[in-house]
Amino acid sequence: MTEYLASRGLQRFSRFLIAAIVCGIGLVPLVMLASPWGPQGDTNRTIAIVLSVGSMGGAALWLAGWPSRQQSVLFVIGANAGVTVGCLIAGSPATGLLACITFAPIAGYVGLYHSSRLFAATLVNAVATTVFAGVRAAMAGDPALAVGHVVGLLIATLAVPVGSQLFLNLVTLDARMSNIDPLTGLRNRRGYDQSTVQLVAAADRSQVQWLVVMLVDLDGFKLVNDTHGHGFGDTVLLAVADNLRRSSAMSSIVARLGGEEFLVAELTEPDARLVCAERLREAVATMPYGVTASVGVAAVAVNDIDETAVAATIKRLGDAADAAMYEAKRAGGNQVRYRAGVS
Repeated sequence: MTEYLASRGLQRFSRFLIAAIVCGIGLVPLVMLASPWGPQGDTNRTIAIVLSVGSMGGAALWLAGWPSRQQSVLFVIGANAGVTVGCLIAGSPATGLLACITFAPIAGYVGLYHSSRLFAATLVNAVATTVFAGVRAAMAGDPALAVGHVVGLLIATLAVPVGSQLFLNLVTLDARMSNIDPLTGLRNRRGYDQSTVQLVAAADRSQVQWLVVMLVDLDGFKLVNDTHGHGFGDTVLLAVADNLRRSSAMSSIVARLGGEEFLVAELTEPDARLVCAERLREAVATMPYGVTASVGVAAVAVNDIDETAVAATIKRLGDAADAAMYEAKRAGGNQVRYRAGVS
């Protein structure tokens, strides 16, 4: 979700929206200090002020920038604790019960941005606090009001966040599967294009780096299938995919285009372009299946890539690497060829 918002330029809007919601929630305890139904006694009133200050701190966190995962988890824990305490210090049981509606936006946030475990913990806390507040309201003399409010609050707190997370999980799974090669688990062409654009966008342009694209095509793979069957061929492809992944840098983008063609994008030092390609060629040649690979290489300095035409540059590099790969094939295979002049 974070990557999606960043790719669409929506993180700034999302930050301000979340900060506004948190700030609004933080104003409630201050406003309730002037109400006879608000916190009573010096201790509870002091706690209400602390809760408001804490909410403003949470809003400031979002205004300062997109938080880290750890900061976000702490934000969720603090929000859960704050709402629970706020419900307990309300001046009347009915007011405390109504305050439980604040769990709805918290649960919605966790459902969108965090794990199912944290989401479940938030829901458990919301349900427990709501039920406890409902029991207090019932014991105060109006059980019908308590039951009605508890049911309504639980629907608001549970149904919308749970439905949102279920929908998000289904969309995320579909999006991931559409970017992944089903046989090898590597990226497919679409996943490669998207991930390589992100790789270039995240590159440190203050350093001298090159974007190297390497097209790896197995030599004589049709003979492997014809001789040993497609089941054995799939085994070879899985082994090649694993070796290419292991032989590439951690930040590399490794993809299978289909058949016996693989595409790898990597950020390297200026003089390491052919070293990277040779490493991939050796990763295939040293396998016990008797297969080799022809590797075509194309590269460009990251600082020479126009930030408004990254996708087009990546495509040109792929085409140049493909042409270089065929040069390696014509030279007998199991070789590396470099195609220069891509800009």
